[in-house]
Amino acid sequence: MSELQIALLLIAGAVLAGLYLAGKWQERRLLRRLGEELGGGVGDALLDDPQPRRPAPTTPARGGGPPRRVEPQLRSEPAFEASPVAGEAAQASAVAVARRSEWIEDPMLDCVLELRCARPVDGVSFIDAAVPLTASQWPMPVSFVVWDARAQQWVHPDRFGYYTDALAAIQLASRRSVLTEEQIDRFVSSVRQMAAALDADCDPPDIARCAASARELDRLCARFDVRIGLTLESASGAWTEARVAAAAERVGLEPLVALRWAPAHGPGPAPLVLSMPMALSERVSLELDVPAIAADEGAVPQLFGLSNQLAAQLNARIVDDNARPIDSQSVAAIQAQLSRLYEQMRNAGIDPGGLRARRLYV
Repeated sequence: MSELQIALLLIAGAVLAGLYLAGKWQERRLLRRLGEELGGGVGDALLDDPQPRRPAPTTPARGGGPPRRVEPQLRSEPAFEASPVAGEAAQASAVAVARRSEWIEDPMLDCVLELRCARPVDGVSFIDAAVPLTASQWPMPVSFVVWDARAQQWVHPDRFGYYTDALAAIQLASRRSVLTEEQIDRFVSSVRQMAAALDADCDPPDIARCAASARELDRLCARFDVRIGLTLESASGAWTEARVAAAAERVGLEPLVALRWAPAHGPGPAPLVLSMPMALSERVSLELDVPAIAADEGAVPQLFGLSNQLAAQLNARIVDDNARPIDSQSVAAIQAQLSRLYEQMRNAGIDPGGLRARRLYV
């Protein structure tokens, strides 16, 4: 081989090596830029270290048994939409907030299974694996969230993210329904199927114990499921829907659906509702959902205040469910009973009008 040929080979080798190094440098820069823009921890699966595991403090479970994980309780915030002219940092923050889950794990209300992956798994795989769970019909609310190590919060899986931990949960009971042992078993089987698709570890709970917790929660929920109703009886014939709607508007009530009105309220069902049984009626009712409203919000004075205003507007008298007139002594007696009920709710771990109460009494 001549010296010219050797020189050409050396030059070619140097060029190839340069192209290879330049390509790797460009690839690393692109991956780093994607990670910064998307907030999903995008990286080189072969060269980068796995994402740090989320710490999981524990506390002893009620009634003995293995310790139970205590999760950080994050307050839900409204979704944030980035301005088209916002910078890259603002866009990354917008993505993280928009994906935040409003669900907060509650060991009293939820059957929760944790999925742990040995290495980061892409968001598309999490979304696909969760389809059998999220697409099924369940009698109670189901939640599925993943831990975003970068944002340090539970989020809904994003197709651009990479995650190692996930939670799948189903609520055990509410005022409307309670899970049976068969339904809990079906939920756990679905989560284990999802874990197998992700090659994730998943420790199934004691299904019989979960079913017992569901029945106990159902009994507790029924104990405080109290509503106070007042009836307005016409003194001059039946009212039309239009007349009741006009009176409701004058006292500050807003229409909900046909034949139902309520004061302005936050998310969820209205805790105080005016309703008609039919479009032409001699009676209307005001009903207060006691556990769904905080004790310090003056619900009882509001209930009686609205009933007095409506009675004046409609030429009606106020009676209880047994058609007995309501007087000032009745108001005081009801207020005293409610104070005792609220105290019992707090002692049972249910804050009136709080997040736990709103989840139970929907």
